[in-house]
Amino acid sequence: MGVATVFLYSPVQAAPFAYITNQLGDSVSVIDAKTNTVQSTIFVQGKPAGVAVAPNGERVYVSTPEAKGVAVIDTKTNTVISTIKLTEGALGIAVSLDNLRLYVADWYENKVSVIDTQNFQIITTIDVEKSPSGLVVSSDNQFLYVANRMSNSISQIDLKTLKTKNVTPVGKHPFGITLDSKNERLYSANVQSDDVSVLDTKTMHLIGTVKVNKLPYTIALAKNDSLAFVTNQEDGNVSVIDTKTLNVIKDITVGDKPEGISTHSDDIHVYVANWFDNTVSVMDANTLSVIETIKTGSGSRAFGQFFSR
Repeated sequence: MGVATVFLYSPVQAAPFAYITNQLGDSVSVIDAKTNTVQSTIFVQGKPAGVAVAPNGERVYVSTPEAKGVAVIDTKTNTVISTIKLTEGALGIAVSLDNLRLYVADWYENKVSVIDTQNFQIITTIDVEKSPSGLVVSSDNQFLYVANRMSNSISQIDLKTLKTKNVTPVGKHPFGITLDSKNERLYSANVQSDDVSVLDTKTMHLIGTVKVNKLPYTIALAKNDSLAFVTNQEDGNVSVIDTKTLNVIKDITVGDKPEGISTHSDDIHVYVANWFDNTVSVMDANTLSVIETIKTGSGSRAFGQFFSR
């Protein structure tokens, strides 16, 4: 069990909060989205990369590849209350919508660990394809989706049987994935083919492919799923896709090497972690512009769902 050192701590205020993993700084920046200021910085060993906030907002789970596992943060105290031992391949991470299960992708062993969030014990592991990265759970808790980067595919896992139901080819090197609010469409950012694959989750067939800019890493939806925001790491911008027409309508310049992206619960403000700038850019989905830049920690990556609800 690990205990965190906390800097700049202040009492918990109104949600939501954004939890930004700073991979090079061994820390997590806690941003109060009401004021867009860093309210706390939590020390987390092991080069924290992936992040998943429990739907009830009580815990934050952070993958720590160099510490070979996951750090569990209590959001009431902003301290690490436990660590879960896995392997150095721990990266992508997601929590079930009932807060009872944690899923962690193992980049090197080509599997996903299923963990009980009550006792932090591994329930089982699920074999997937090569280099699993991004994970997302459907809001009805029926399916887990896994981006298999080196296999250029998406796995659909039935959470009742904990077995793979479908494997669908997408673009080259899928990394970040997201679902719409109705669990009808899945979006995959494909790093090496510079595009986004859109899948129908009922059939797991490809609906369309959208060309974006260089090295797209992750995706977030806003404005009732009408817009998709894609971080293009090499170009330092975010492509905005109209999800009805599947056309890019704008590219928004953000910081250097943007990766992690999540949407505020207001469904309007989209936050982007800029890995090389050590900042977070806040975008307005109505004006399609950056309205604020927040200084965070060294190597802000924030790969996953980093907002509380």
